[in-house]
Amino acid sequence: MKIFFFIFLSVALVSCRFESKQKSSFVESVKDTDTTCLKEISEAEKEIESGKLTYCHYSGNIYNHYLRSEKELIEILKENNLEFRNEGSSCIVYENQTEHCYCKLMKENINQKYGEKFVDSLLNVADEKYLNKHINDTMYYGECDVRPNYPNDKDDSEDEYSEVMQKEIDDAIIYPKGYIKRPNYDVSSFVNVSFFVDKDGKAKITHFGFIFDTKSNHKLEKYFENELKRIIKTKEWKPAQIRKRNVNSDMVLRYGFD
Repeated sequence: MKIFFFIFLSVALVSCRFESKQKSSFVESVKDTDTTCLKEISEAEKEIESGKLTYCHYSGNIYNHYLRSEKELIEILKENNLEFRNEGSSCIVYENQTEHCYCKLMKENINQKYGEKFVDSLLNVADEKYLNKHINDTMYYGECDVRPNYPNDKDDSEDEYSEVMQKEIDDAIIYPKGYIKRPNYDVSSFVNVSFFVDKDGKAKITHFGFIFDTKSNHKLEKYFENELKRIIKTKEWKPAQIRKRNVNSDMVLRYGFD
């Protein structure tokens, strides 16, 4: 009799824990007025019932940040019976309306089925696969883990400005006769210098993009190209890195004229 009682108690406890786990979903707390969220939940539930699970990558709204290894990840997800979706967000925020509920419910179900670290492991494998496939290509600097950096510049900010390069050019550039300096900072007078930087830190200037609000300064572009080539260093750059491995990449740095 005691044995039967303990078996009954164990089953009851497991059942209670299961029910508690099931009720822990965020779905339980969604209000009836949150129609945006409810619509997405309905879409997700129908797909989940049919056996479809989808991994969502949040790619932003105005500026999209897509996975560099998206193609490789989609292939690996399919091998594990998972779909892929880029998830963006609206630029307009509606009061009391919640976005991304589809993806949130999908994530809950993926974690319940495979564990919370499963997708992270697939992301890691996909990214390694991407790098091995493109290790000798020229990578876009914005997709690198570490951007290439101008010689002796310790600033790893994710922008297109090198204080070291700016100062070096400022100290050495000779302005030609006829150049009109900008009267204030509301007037544009700069050049975007495009580079190719190889794995060993050797750089090559590939393009100059001049912006002068004072139109007469454009006739001096060829002169400034020669001046910049004379001054800008092309050796001992810090190369770009992906997954702590040096890669070939492009880079753009901006120099501001007086």
